[in-house]
Amino acid sequence: MGLFDKKFCDFCGNKIGLLGNKKLEDANMCKDCASKLSPWFSERRHSTKADIDQQLAYREQNKSAVAAFHATRTLGNTSTKLLIDDNARKFMVTSAKDIAAANPDVLDFSQAQGCDLDVKEHRSEIRRTDSSGKSVSYNPPRYKYSYEFHAIIRVNHPYFDEMKFALSNGYIEVGEQPMNPGQSGGWSVSRSGFNLLGNKIDEYYKCVDCGNEIKAAIDGMRGAAAADPMAQQDARLAALKAEASQLRAKMDAQVAQQGCADPTDQARHMQVQMEIANIMAARQQGAGGMAFFGANMALQGLQQPMPAGGPRRPEDGGAIPMQQAMAQGGYQQPMQQQAMAQGGYQQPMQQQAMAQAPAAGGTMVCPFCQATTAIGAAGICTFCGSKIV
Repeated sequence: MGLFDKKFCDFCGNKIGLLGNKKLEDANMCKDCASKLSPWFSERRHSTKADIDQQLAYREQNKSAVAAFHATRTLGNTSTKLLIDDNARKFMVTSAKDIAAANPDVLDFSQAQGCDLDVKEHRSEIRRTDSSGKSVSYNPPRYKYSYEFHAIIRVNHPYFDEMKFALSNGYIEVGEQPMNPGQSGGWSVSRSGFNLLGNKIDEYYKCVDCGNEIKAAIDGMRGAAAADPMAQQDARLAALKAEASQLRAKMDAQVAQQGCADPTDQARHMQVQMEIANIMAARQQGAGGMAFFGANMALQGLQQPMPAGGPRRPEDGGAIPMQQAMAQGGYQQPMQQQAMAQGGYQQPMQQQAMAQAPAAGGTMVCPFCQATTAIGAAGICTFCGSKIV
């Protein structure tokens, strides 16, 4: 193909204009589809089409989280703000006036990992004109200083690790006295002993105060999450869902290229699904026998006979042979018996869940991960990959 050959978006099918191609590892993407990705995501060029399909599905699901978000606090000096919903224990960072249209990523308190203040110091020399009209340095040299502030919120998220945004509108000029002598920047700044030669000292301190306020808010989120077992469970569940999505994307690529998925990836995908199911069952029914319901449902799929043509992917309902799963550390019959002994629900509840599931093309709440998911032709959850139809 030539450099100027017409290209089409592998996601929406539209023709891509000149210089409008957002290249992936194995596909092309138009700017309209690229705009649907998370604004904090920076690994597009190193992503596959399967990776981006997963993120677009997540971004679609995020719209419902945005609709349910009600800010109780707003922090920030510039157009970009940290919005916090204390009641739902959620937060987002956005500059959008129309939040629904922008679809900013909504994160749980448990996903906040910390916050740093990035303070960059800039200096430029002040020179004078000598008797011959030349520009020369003072002796000793004189400088004027300016600063710019950014907050960096570190997060546990499948598509990005940090959210960096400005606290200052460009450079804050403070005059000839450096505000952080001997420091490259930080949270603690003394307010005494400075030569107030600049006219933006108050703006400098306003950014310091704002940074400290944002850091305190993030630390508060972390403290609340650490003190709440449910929040810790949320973090574990989010990590499992992210791993399930990544494994599924990897296996989809393997199937497309080789005709089958790697058995090790299949086994790990099944184990992740089991843990997700167990967490969700324990949440819904308490710590009783229902904690094993998810494992039982997964076992039903694990023990299905192999279809002609070799093993199917986990999301197709019967990932790998039972013997192979056992050899790879998969769950065996004793766990199913243990679930029965502890009151775990068996096939009738599974049949009831399946009977209530809509046909392919509809939507439902996944009984494994509780995400509202579109039902594809394979009858699998878009988010955790579980067989639900």
